[in-house]
Amino acid sequence: MTSLPSINAADWANQLLTLVGSNQRITTPAFESAPIADWARSGAVAITGTPNQPLMPTGFAATASRAAMSAFEAITGISGIAGEQLLGERAALSRWPPKAPWTLGLHCRAVRTLDGWFALSLARPTDLESVPALISAPTTNEWFSVDAWARTHTTQQAVDRCRLLGMPAGAIDSVSSHELMRIESNGESAARELKGLRVIDLSTLWAGPLCGNLLQNAGAEVIRVESAKRPDGSREGVIAFDDLLHAGQPSVTFDPEHLEFLHALIDIADIVITSARPRGLTSLGLDPDLWLANRNNGVWVQLSAYGSTADEANWIGFGDDTAMAAGLVRWIEGIPIPVADALADPLTGIHAAVACAALAQNGGTHLIDIALANVAAATRTDTLVIDPTQVRGKWVVETEFGIRSVERPKARTVHGTARALGADNDRVRAELAG
Repeated sequence: MTSLPSINAADWANQLLTLVGSNQRITTPAFESAPIADWARSGAVAITGTPNQPLMPTGFAATASRAAMSAFEAITGISGIAGEQLLGERAALSRWPPKAPWTLGLHCRAVRTLDGWFALSLARPTDLESVPALISAPTTNEWFSVDAWARTHTTQQAVDRCRLLGMPAGAIDSVSSHELMRIESNGESAARELKGLRVIDLSTLWAGPLCGNLLQNAGAEVIRVESAKRPDGSREGVIAFDDLLHAGQPSVTFDPEHLEFLHALIDIADIVITSARPRGLTSLGLDPDLWLANRNNGVWVQLSAYGSTADEANWIGFGDDTAMAAGLVRWIEGIPIPVADALADPLTGIHAAVACAALAQNGGTHLIDIALANVAAATRTDTLVIDPTQVRGKWVVETEFGIRSVERPKARTVHGTARALGADNDRVRAELAG
């Protein structure tokens, strides 16, 4: 797929349907779909910039998200989900206001170097603990120390040092690949229904769980699988958002020192979703190629920050910093400002769900290799943006179809709560034994 902006969501949807091997097509142009209009509707504008001045994001991620959900609807028949509004669901539930130059969660921003900028996330305790090693000195203020250290290093030196220490970092606008995803397919089998297929979701945070959530809505049976020693960090984040993505899914845990239960779960899966790096999968005794080779039907979704091969396979990244590395930023007074909320996460999750649904229904075996930074980069353009203005106390923007309101983020209705960690271990073990 190209990185050129679609005039209409239907255009991108049809390119996506072709890419994932679906014969479905969107024949009617999506109503009032173009980059600025879709951004205004998405809720992402209202959370970009500051409360006093919302900013229009760059690129056409809102249109691509709307398009992907149109494609998902064409494949599965599931309707009623506005893809562009999925970009703002966490913000809607957290009620976080925009905080430029920081991201909404205050865990990521751009850092100036000798010759440019890089995005850095300090979202995990391990990231904060790594700062003294990064700067080769003790610190009592991590961000202040990183800022001072980075001013004495080039962008490449800073990013290389962060990656060596396993910290999520990427040079602003450094991702050149516009490959939306890589799909490897083998074998032939009869077409299948997505309803009732078993999904083992080993992923964490947002992109993978959103993929699983959408498959669940389409009738698949999704089991949330976590390490007993390292649960999904979203359990300690915005709880309502964790509930939104995981309600109705059994929760099971595995012991990293005793992997028989995990391997038994993988053996019964029709679809596996992972976000671990290749060496992480190896440590769990998991091999996507071997798993696919030993079955007639199966889809393995391999999510990553920058890719699953070469050096990129070892790079860590999250939705905010990978989007900034892909160039999805606004430059304000020479400072790169993040747009939306962890934009690469929902954008990638939606596109992964489309590919997974189409390929699972086609039959055969398929590996979907999809990277946050690459999906974000595929929606980047250098077209002129138009920022909102305030009229009678409301923010509005001039879109391709006239003046439209800047909508607030919205979230789907939360139906129930996520199951407690490992709540279904005994039941699932009994089912496997039976």
